[in-house]
Amino acid sequence: MRLSGCLLHVAFLGAVGAMLEPIHAEQVAQESELIALSDAWIEAEVRHDSEALERLLDERFMVTFVSGRTMNRAEFIEWVRMADIKPFQVNNESILLHGDTGIVIGVNSERTVKFTWVAVKKAQRWRVVSETFSRVPVPK
Repeated sequence: MRLSGCLLHVAFLGAVGAMLEPIHAEQVAQESELIALSDAWIEAEVRHDSEALERLLDERFMVTFVSGRTMNRAEFIEWVRMADIKPFQVNNESILLHGDTGIVIGVNSERTVKFTWVAVKKAQRWRVVSETFSRVPVPK
């Protein structure tokens, strides 16, 4: 009796694992899409590519800088066009998926600025709706 119960338990766990595998694969795929979106966004900023930014940023996009200044999409794109943005890298610390919403938390490679951005997936395409920057305190 004990052996058959163990076998049933193993079979149940195998079935649950098989059901969760597609869910995990979908999560990994969506996280990869968000990382690709981040890379495309960085490239668009460095190249001052307004058209790419318009494709990546939702019409309702809002950004809040460390200074507290908030801009809408049009203002941000104009700011990027005029800014001297050198190539940079970010380290994504955390990606949280909640349905068709993705939250990405990262930090610049110098670890001086942390960012949080939110994207929504509409018609199979991720678009960024908001971004907020904050300073990372210098260790003492």
